Amino acid sequence: MSTDSTSAVDLTELRRAELARREERRRARADGAIPALSARRRGALNGRDPRLGTDVSTDFGTPVPERADPPPLSVSPRTMAVLERAAAEVGKPGFPEEALLRASRVPNPERALAADVCELLDGLAPLSVLSHLADLTAAGLPVLREDERVRAEAIASGRLPLPDTAPGTVDAWQLHLEASEAQGCATLSTEAWQRLVEQLPLPVVDDLIDKGKLRHGVGVHSLPRQSDRARYVTARLAPEELSDAEVAELEWRDESCRRTLQDGGTIDAVDGRQDPWSLRSALLDGETAALDSVEPYVDTWLPADLAALVAELKEVRRGGPVEWRTGQDASLFGVLEDYLPSGRLISGNTAFHYWAGTRRMYRLLDDVHWALACDPDDVADAVKETTRQAMALRNLESRGAAGRADREARVVLAYVCFLGARPHDRDRLDQGVGLLEEILKRGRSRRGGVGGEQRRRMAKLSDLLQHLRLSGKTQDVLNPYLALCVEHGSGAWRQGWRDLRNQVAPEQLEYINGAKDRVQRLETARRTGEWSETVYALPLDERFLWVPDARNAVLLPDPQPLERRTGASTGEEAKWTAAQAAREIVGRCAGRLRNDY
Repeated sequence: MSTDSTSAVDLTELRRAELARREERRRARADGAIPALSARRRGALNGRDPRLGTDVSTDFGTPVPERADPPPLSVSPRTMAVLERAAAEVGKPGFPEEALLRASRVPNPERALAADVCELLDGLAPLSVLSHLADLTAAGLPVLREDERVRAEAIASGRLPLPDTAPGTVDAWQLHLEASEAQGCATLSTEAWQRLVEQLPLPVVDDLIDKGKLRHGVGVHSLPRQSDRARYVTARLAPEELSDAEVAELEWRDESCRRTLQDGGTIDAVDGRQDPWSLRSALLDGETAALDSVEPYVDTWLPADLAALVAELKEVRRGGPVEWRTGQDASLFGVLEDYLPSGRLISGNTAFHYWAGTRRMYRLLDDVHWALACDPDDVADAVKETTRQAMALRNLESRGAAGRADREARVVLAYVCFLGARPHDRDRLDQGVGLLEEILKRGRSRRGGVGGEQRRRMAKLSDLLQHLRLSGKTQDVLNPYLALCVEHGSGAWRQGWRDLRNQVAPEQLEYINGAKDRVQRLETARRTGEWSETVYALPLDERFLWVPDARNAVLLPDPQPLERRTGASTGEEAKWTAAQAAREIVGRCAGRLRNDY
């Protein structure tokens, strides 16, 4: 074999050995057994080998001696205990030894260990991860920065600082502070409350509402209600802010029915069975039969306040008394009147009794006028019943419903005294005038009399009666409108006259025709502005007879917040913001360590 061939063989072997050595070094770098290329370059520039800590030659032709594996990184017992606890929770009990060995092969072993721990804990819950990282930091391992450590301890202890009132950015930490403050005596901005409403788990939002922490005045009406959540929270806090369409989208029957009744609509019973809303509708519409199938203290579907009202109405329909509290509630006057037994005298000392009794008195007076026109034989009985009801309204009060009822009773009694009276019935005529003069002589309302428009009208009626008494024309029709069985001043007098003409006997036509002629003269004088004769105008105060336009809170309740539709919040939901803040801290820490290694 020649020298040239021998040299070629040696060169080939050298190249093969160099390639093998390079491959071994590449694998060592990948495993962390030797530092990265940049570290070696820094060491070479300083004339030191970072692996061996000794001076080395820059002669690359000299082979580098192989180094034995360094011993595992030494850590404190406290750090080791935290590592073992974290490894056990993850299910990798051998992790601490492996991580310490790997860390010993790199320039900054403690930070490498920290990066390894973050990677190990990646699958755990954020709060658990943060707890382990905080323990490692406290044990001396540089995992968390100081600000991160402070936040971790605050999250773990629950002793949180107050949130920024005007944060530049809203991160998970700010949201957690606001959520924690909301659980106490919070003074949060509207924007903070809206953030909590939009981001907290819905059962937690419901908890805040149920505890009274989240109230109407937090601006929920300004939330964009395209989402079901915003509509739901608005319904729980400010249902009046919802449109009818939004109520329908929530499938909220109670509020939908309430709005129907408020708008004057009706709610029908389903298959003949009442529910609270159909029963309220029936009571407002005067459907007294609706109570027949309802047992207020047996039917559990009845709300307590509605059950109490139903029980009282059933008692009133049987002839029982109206309780004082109910009789003073003007919003129930119309309903109570529907349940009074027909044909019975109405007497009592509540505002309702005076109001309902006055209305019955004028209905009875209408019967008197119908009897005068169509059935003179019944006039005496009709007058007797009217007088009886009027006398039941007489009282010594001058104010309130009692005073108004007393004045109406007086003008009706005076009117009845002159109906059918003869000129020689001096005592009867004097009695009629005296009923009015007694009130007028008292003076104004402060002195027990009457003032204003009612005093003026009563004085005119007294003057008319005195004129008729002195002139002997007591048989004149005192009010031609009432004689035609229509209200005073009503434009329906022609129809009233036509209806009576078809019912009265021929001998009574003169009576109704005379009334018609007088009305025509009054109407003509009113149109031309001429003086017209005085008539006995009743009632004295028409507004007193109107059904009060008052809303009853039982039959037409105010908007009520939507009942909670979520279950009780879980522990995980209650700690949601803490978990988000922990995830934010862990993510920043892991990202920083990843960038280093």
